[in-house]
Amino acid sequence: MFGTNVSFRSGSPPYCCRSQAYISHLKMSEDEAERYFEGIQRNPMAYAFEPVRRRERMDNVSSEEQSLVASGVERVGNTTWCLCGHCTEMPTVTESICCREVDVDHLLGDIQCITLSRTYQMLCCEREVLEISMLSLREVHADTLERLFRLIAYRHFTLWTRGHLGRRNRIPIPSCVVNSIRSSFPLPEYHGFEYFYDDI
Repeated sequence: MFGTNVSFRSGSPPYCCRSQAYISHLKMSEDEAERYFEGIQRNPMAYAFEPVRRRERMDNVSSEEQSLVASGVERVGNTTWCLCGHCTEMPTVTESICCREVDVDHLLGDIQCITLSRTYQMLCCEREVLEISMLSLREVHADTLERLFRLIAYRHFTLWTRGHLGRRNRIPIPSCVVNSIRSSFPLPEYHGFEYFYDDI
C-alpha cells in the first residue's frame, strides 16, 4: 500500500483524492496513481463530482406510461378512460390519462379528483402563490403572463405529486389537471405535452 508521501509533479491531488484510503481503494501503484492525478489536473473531467441520478424513479414513471400508452388506442377523442369525472378529451394518447391512473393515491384520500384537493387549488390555481414562485424560477420563459402561470402551475403539480424529476425530465400531467389549469389561466391556443429531446 501507499504511504502519504506520494509526490505529484503538478501539485497536490484534489482534496477528495488526498486520503490514503482513497488511493488504496484505487488499487494502483504509485506511478499509476501519479499519472492518474496528473491527468485529472491537466484534463479535468466535467461533472466528475456531480451526484448520480436515481434511475428507479424515472424507470417507474416509464413503465407506468408504457402501460397506459399500450392500452391507449381507444383513448383519443373520448373520455371513457376517465375515472375521476373531470377529464376532457386530449389530442394524444400520452396526454389522455386520469389522476386516478397515476400514483397520487396518497394525496387523494377520499377525494374523487386531485383537482378538488385544497392543496392542489392553493399550489396550482392561486395567482399569489404562483407569483411568489415566479420570483425564484429564472429559467422559465413565456410570451404571456397566463402561459407563465400555467407553466409554473404544471411544475408545482409535478413537484407536489412526483417530487423533483431533474432537469429536462418530463412526464405527462393528468387531463383533469391540465383542464383545470387551462381554465384558471386561459389562452386562445394551447401547446400540448412534449418529451424533451436533446438536439445533440
